[in-house]
Amino acid sequence: MMGQTTSSMSSSPEHILYDFERDITVTRHQRFKHPSAAFFHIIFKLSSIVTYLFGGLFGQDFLSIFVLLILLISMDFWTVKNVTGRLLVGLRWWNHVDDDGNSHWLFENKHNKDNNGEDSLKGLNQLTDNTADSTIFWTALIIAPLLWFILLLVTIFRLNIQWFMVVSLALVLSSSNLYGYIRCKLGGNFKSVLTQYVGKQIFYNFMSSSNQKTTQNTSPYPSA
Repeated sequence: MMGQTTSSMSSSPEHILYDFERDITVTRHQRFKHPSAAFFHIIFKLSSIVTYLFGGLFGQDFLSIFVLLILLISMDFWTVKNVTGRLLVGLRWWNHVDDDGNSHWLFENKHNKDNNGEDSLKGLNQLTDNTADSTIFWTALIIAPLLWFILLLVTIFRLNIQWFMVVSLALVLSSSNLYGYIRCKLGGNFKSVLTQYVGKQIFYNFMSSSNQKTTQNTSPYPSA
């Protein structure tokens, strides 16, 4: 009886993934593994942008909208940094101060290495990766700072100093999360990948300009 129970437990269709501080049971057939995390990953960003754009239409004064925006932006930063990144994509970045008082920034990716530095979860993560969670996480993470950057340009062009501070804060916090999770995703290859990307863009631009000059020089029609 004990042997049958052990064999039935080992043949369970569910997989246990190590999720930093706790284990999480993952069901394959669920579209979103963490729908609540995905919801709050979107709602704070959307609420802050909508409040900034349309808060004045509801008769609220500047001070009330300003305080509400600060709260929403701060809640979004904390939620993305400490909750949704860990649950939706298995990434986490944080700061650690050692015994000597030195500050260290850590960028963790549970899909690459475990505590022993081995790829023990590589095959398991390929089976249980959820593209819906990953898509909604990265889409919102990239779009948010782009929107705040556009709104910051609008405040500069309009010389709207009173909103410049809150939009700048939103841009800095959202960009910080984006940078941190890109570092988590790329790991130690961050600088090399960035260098390769910039080098390829320069090479492609140089080749395209050279091809255009060659085409103009070899054209059968005389220039006017």
